[in-house]
Amino acid sequence: MSTIQSIQLFVAINLFVMGLSHFMRPKIWIEFFEFLFKKGNIGNIFNAMLALGMGSIILSFHFILTWPMILVTFYGLSLLLKGLIYLTFPTVGLKSIERVNSKTEKFKWAGLFMCISSILLLIELITKGAFA
Repeated sequence: MSTIQSIQLFVAINLFVMGLSHFMRPKIWIEFFEFLFKKGNIGNIFNAMLALGMGSIILSFHFILTWPMILVTFYGLSLLLKGLIYLTFPTVGLKSIERVNSKTEKFKWAGLFMCISSILLLIELITKGAFA
């Protein structure tokens, strides 16, 4: 398995686990974001550093601009930009955290999308012989 395929597998695993968690246990995510919001700037920094860390790892090893793997690159880039914006403009991050409400349906839909994305990514890796 190449380094690029390893990063793709890393993304697929993370998307699936996070997605399944969002889908099955949306209330814990609501509690998590409420906790972050109560912590103010510290909560924003924590949220931003999670995104920055994941995004920079993905983007450092995966800069593919061909379909469909460009989606993995865009995912890494979006996380990196989220971290950058939230750290340099903390009010943006705090407003984003504040918008999380007790509607579990949003988390379920997001989780379903993440799981489907993960499965499609795994299918692509299998068809390209990554596990051969």
